[in-house]
Amino acid sequence: MKITKKDIEKLIELRKGDTFLNHLWNVFSRDFRSKGEIGRDEIKVWRQNMWNTAFYPIFTFELNANNHLTNITDKLNPIGKSIVGLFLVGILYLILANFPTDFDFSENWLSILIILAFLLILITVFRKFYLFEKQNQLDEIFEKLEIKTEKKLFEKEWSLKNILIRLFTYPFCLFLIGINIFLLIPEGEFIFALSSFGFVGFYLITDLKMIFRKKTTGNKI
Repeated sequence: MKITKKDIEKLIELRKGDTFLNHLWNVFSRDFRSKGEIGRDEIKVWRQNMWNTAFYPIFTFELNANNHLTNITDKLNPIGKSIVGLFLVGILYLILANFPTDFDFSENWLSILIILAFLLILITVFRKFYLFEKQNQLDEIFEKLEIKTEKKLFEKEWSLKNILIRLFTYPFCLFLIGINIFLLIPEGEFIFALSSFGFVGFYLITDLKMIFRKKTTGNKI
């Protein structure tokens, strides 16, 4: 069954341009209607909800000369990209601003390694949250358009790249849990411990949900 341009247009409740200002207003207005921009050979669709707030995906539906759907791609909206960028820059600034001028990297390599690892897992958490929300919306879109795909998400989640990432992130999560139990909590640093537990818990729960989803996924039409 061919998916036509008219079929995709039905996904849009409110027509809006894919611009920075429109997405900024969308974040603050919290208008949960699906929005989109209709072009000659592509249609962009996005929808915010109470969970994704500023981190919702924009789906681009590519069309051929006969106005039939050929491919679906996605990207993070520009507000989400800006927030992630500013957040990471802010963390790096706070870290570097507190380094003394005579800081010896060779003597503090372990601290540097932990900071870099924390930043890496933080980026991974952002990525997991985005992928999880993207897949939820794709499931709904595929159901509405009656699109069937061939590749199971379970297989994709156990690709070589994802296995290598987990070989690093899971032990690091256990390391953070150990730091909380044996260092932060005994020292009375309950706020830091709670934040760290929340950070680790969010990553692990989201990652496990992605692994054991049974629905199919993919962009092949």
